[in-house]
Amino acid sequence: MHWFVVDETNKNSVSGQFFIIGGLVFREDQIEKIHSAIEIIRLQRGYRRGDKLKFQSSARPEHVTIENALAAKQEVISALRTIGVRMITYVLLHDVGAGKSEQARMEMGLNTLTWAYYRLLATENAWGCMMIDRDDKQHGHLVTLFQEGVGSASKTSLRDRIKFYGMTSDNASHLSSAVDIALGGFRFCVNAAGKDSVTDAGQVTVQNIFQPLSELLWGVEVEGKRHIGGFGYLERPQVVRAHTYREKYDILKRKLESYSGSSATPVDGADEP
Repeated sequence: MHWFVVDETNKNSVSGQFFIIGGLVFREDQIEKIHSAIEIIRLQRGYRRGDKLKFQSSARPEHVTIENALAAKQEVISALRTIGVRMITYVLLHDVGAGKSEQARMEMGLNTLTWAYYRLLATENAWGCMMIDRDDKQHGHLVTLFQEGVGSASKTSLRDRIKFYGMTSDNASHLSSAVDIALGGFRFCVNAAGKDSVTDAGQVTVQNIFQPLSELLWGVEVEGKRHIGGFGYLERPQVVRAHTYREKYDILKRKLESYSGSSATPVDGADEP
């Protein structure tokens, strides 16, 4: 059994060039390991009961030092790597999605992530559950995903693998903290990739964050090369005709490849419909 816990970030263009939605896939046997690891990290780094452990610096409790907060985030990502958790992410350039409502952008992202999760489950002959961060506007869409499926996946085929859709919330589990930190780190790297210039120190920070994060992105080996494009890294739309917009996607893709050492270009037949 697997659990896919999803959140979104960069909701508007003020936050960054790309709208991002994604999450972590946990096998049932990994959940207790992640829970225990984060319990220990919180205790050792000075987080008290009820404190939020998140990527965003503004969420740091006053009694936790900057150094301990940074170390906690690094240790969470390291634990995720060691335990073998996978990450699936979706990016949509705000300029391209400007004509869509926030609701429509969320639904598009959830559709793509659901199909990707279904494919991951199918490759491992497994079944699982899917949870999103609480968003009451999406309740109806979760019903649609279960009842009707998405794209070329009929309701029957999705139900073969995804048996439950639901919502969770911040601080309702340590899994939510893990998702927030992993997706927050990914957001940091995506936003840095879109800047015209980043200081040498900034580049080192991005490299230090994204290199371990890239190992979480679901990928496959093809002819000796690891591919995350079409698996753990999903860019939409798949075809961008406007050169200015396509260039922004290409810049992001090249930088993510340089950070991760993996190909972000989908292999034939790997991406969703």
